[in-house]
Amino acid sequence: MNAMRIISPRVSPNVTAPYYHGGVVHVRTEGEASARACAPNELVAEGGSLAVHADTLISRTEGGPFAPIAVALEDDAPLRDDMVAAVPVPSLAAWSKARIAVLVLAAVPLLMLVELDRELVSNALLGPGRLIVDVLLAAYVAFELTRRSPRMPAVAGAAMLAVSMRWFLVATRLCGKGVHPAVWAAAALSVGTALAILARAPSRSRVALELLGKLGITRSEATAVKTKRTAEASGALVAAAAFAAAGLPLLLWLLRRGGADVWVQAVAFVAYALVVPLLVHRRHDDDARPSVVRTLFAIALGLVLTASLLHGTHQFFDAGGELARCTGRLDEATRKLLAAEATELSRRVASVRASTALVVMTTAVMPLAEERIYRGLLMNVLVRKYGFTYGLFASAAAFGVAHVGVYELALYQTVLLGIGFGLAYAEGGLVAAFVVHAVWNLLNVA
Repeated sequence: MNAMRIISPRVSPNVTAPYYHGGVVHVRTEGEASARACAPNELVAEGGSLAVHADTLISRTEGGPFAPIAVALEDDAPLRDDMVAAVPVPSLAAWSKARIAVLVLAAVPLLMLVELDRELVSNALLGPGRLIVDVLLAAYVAFELTRRSPRMPAVAGAAMLAVSMRWFLVATRLCGKGVHPAVWAAAALSVGTALAILARAPSRSRVALELLGKLGITRSEATAVKTKRTAEASGALVAAAAFAAAGLPLLLWLLRRGGADVWVQAVAFVAYALVVPLLVHRRHDDDARPSVVRTLFAIALGLVLTASLLHGTHQFFDAGGELARCTGRLDEATRKLLAAEATELSRRVASVRASTALVVMTTAVMPLAEERIYRGLLMNVLVRKYGFTYGLFASAAAFGVAHVGVYELALYQTVLLGIGFGLAYAEGGLVAAFVVHAVWNLLNVA
């Protein structure tokens, strides 16, 4: 291994500026008890002074936590930011030339949407919760487009597609007649910026792979380290987690059939959520708790994705129905189906609002129990067994099926909610997933 300068933060002479301006990483190589502080560009394969491998431990701080570099560069956004500030990444160089222009174009439909929400809220035609969600959505898009290294650009792209559906819905409700040109411009800009983000903004996994390549680490070496870190769950554990997930709605059905009141149901739900995961699977990934900043980011991310998926999909169906009506192709069955779905949702919200106990159950007890079972247990096990993508979507599907007794026509919406809550869990753990779930339910019943 090449020799390397060891810089101590307590020694000021002969220390170059990058060490005191955020450009420090701490590396612990095999056989070393303590970490070495170095500039990110000292790790590059060509011209660097320290050779690293896929399993070399790295951290932004001397005290850790340390993780293999193949994992840390994808999971730790601040570390990735420090690295890309010193090590050129081709995909980011291309994106940096376009992101400000995309931000300027995206700002137009986003600001128009917030202003539209404000007017509707002031005239009591829209609840304040929708305005809050759309402001958060706009803030997240601005956050993504102003960063040197994107965090979750696909979520920003989904958000802009949802915004485009809102403007298309405005146009189709008027059948395109007398629609202000600004509405068409907002719809076109929303679609254009969404496609630009999805096509041009590099994902964090792509940035991490390019950084690893600069460090002389191949993709296969990085994959081997990630696979080694992921403890494979047994088939019996997957089956037990699935039965536990199925048991939650069954428990609710039995309690209601037995005439138990809401508070008894709440106690039973909490007890089930606390005890069953411990019986099924004692070890949890949430033992390594994310930082407060990461948890807050995960909450914002989950809310934005949930709103984008749910509102965007619902507005897509509504716009399609309006377009069919305008062209005379809306048949009676489709019209009744759309009306029945809207009635189903409004009745559910009205029934919750009618009881303080149901409000507490919906905004606190249910989110706690469901997130612990469907994310903390089921998604946890599925991700470990089959990978992140399968675990996320399979647990979201199970979450949707669990609501068959609550929704029928709007059941697809619970699956979309499960995806949003699942991403919040993946980024910030159970706390983030619970907060997103609880806040979303509160916004809908407030």
